[in-house]
Amino acid sequence: MKPRKGCWNCAARKIRCDGGLPTCGKCAQSRIHCEGYEPRLSWPRDNDNRRAMVATPLDIPTNESREKPNTLFLINTTFNDMELYSHRTSRMYLDRLVPFSPMLPNRSQVQAEHTCLLQYFRDTAYLSLVTFGVTPRQIRDALITMIAARETSSGFALLYAVLAYSSLHSQGPNKEAMKLKIQALQFLSISLNEGPMTTARTAQHVAASMLLGAFETLLPSDSSGEWLWHVWGAMDTIRAAQLEDVSDEGDIRHLLDWVYYHGVLSRFAVHHWRHQSLIQSRPITRGASPGDQYLQLSQYRPTLPSPNPTYAILSLLSEVCEIIVDPRDPRSRHEDYIRRLKELESRIDTVSVTPTSTKLSHDATFAVELYQVATRIYLARASQSPWEPPANLDALIEAGFAGPSKTCTSGCEHFFPLLIIACEARREDQRVAILNLVERTQRDSRIRTVRGVMDAIQSIWVQQDLHADGDVLVNYLDVMSAGISSTSTIPSFA
Repeated sequence: MKPRKGCWNCAARKIRCDGGLPTCGKCAQSRIHCEGYEPRLSWPRDNDNRRAMVATPLDIPTNESREKPNTLFLINTTFNDMELYSHRTSRMYLDRLVPFSPMLPNRSQVQAEHTCLLQYFRDTAYLSLVTFGVTPRQIRDALITMIAARETSSGFALLYAVLAYSSLHSQGPNKEAMKLKIQALQFLSISLNEGPMTTARTAQHVAASMLLGAFETLLPSDSSGEWLWHVWGAMDTIRAAQLEDVSDEGDIRHLLDWVYYHGVLSRFAVHHWRHQSLIQSRPITRGASPGDQYLQLSQYRPTLPSPNPTYAILSLLSEVCEIIVDPRDPRSRHEDYIRRLKELESRIDTVSVTPTSTKLSHDATFAVELYQVATRIYLARASQSPWEPPANLDALIEAGFAGPSKTCTSGCEHFFPLLIIACEARREDQRVAILNLVERTQRDSRIRTVRGVMDAIQSIWVQQDLHADGDVLVNYLDVMSAGISSTSTIPSFA
């Protein structure tokens, strides 16, 4: 801060100050106390319309009859301070609107009050549910069936989660969506305290958790990272209730496939997340690293029909995330580790994608091929020692760029392959192709926001460019982790 050239009195009187020390000569001549030259807090003067601005928050009820104080206090704030205050005030207001009560409401009445939101979910919002190996329509039908089952607290949690997701999808961030989300969370809490769960209640509970996770990833916000806890909560519930033992039932089978897909991709995100907030949120057992502790939550692998390539490639990606270690780690030179890497590489390459034999649709076949290429590239790069020549992946990389960047005319809904292939874009034309693909993805209303993934990609590109002309060997895992951790909340790559 530059020193003042004039005293505060002269500045207020708008006259030239002589800068005399220790006090101003002009003030001495006028026989007034000189207020000096030191910095001080600056407050608006009375009737200063340029600096004193007063606004009434919209839609937040206030007590107009409350007696106003005689003395007004000035508060030195920033725009961020006011945003935080507004957010917390609206949350407290919503908490008052949604009292916690163990009494179950009338389901027919709730559905009647939100007919438009339910219809919007059936017609439009469900298309944004991120699935793999199962279609959004199958998930939608399973959710609607579970809502129509016997009235339970977990059933109401699912109903309110559907309504919250539909409201957020149709109107963007709004108070109604937040209110419905809070109600879903409250009924989930009630459900956990009601003792042992039946199969139907467990399925409803898991479905509600997954929808709340989808709610968090639909649009970016400070709470977007909460999707991870909802997915892991769903997986914990499945294991605790042994829901996989009855997975032959159609709706439950689709539900487990949905959870499994997001669980596998959560392992990848956590593997590269370097923020301490996640590490401190759960206790660490002695002798286990933080990453190992959280990955234990994603160990669930349902019994899947092996001929289906969607399950095969997900299982392989899960194994890659489980066994991969930093190439600088002494364990990476063990013969058993090298053998497992080669076995994984061979199994990934031999995943058979034949639509006629597996009854996969064209889109599903393309998605499996995309994941196959991305998983193979990730395994090769992540296990590559920085002291050895890089693996020749030119053919795989060209296949990757020939896929989503050219075939996905409306956008790419598969974020993990998008990230992996984008990290291989070194030429300008390749990066332009990725940027064009992301732009098409953002225009597709069916696909959730891609901002978190794009932030990670751009951060990785910057790190790659900074190392391009240097002698320092680039560690793929470090660069990937730095890019993913550059965002404020852990992104979902499902």
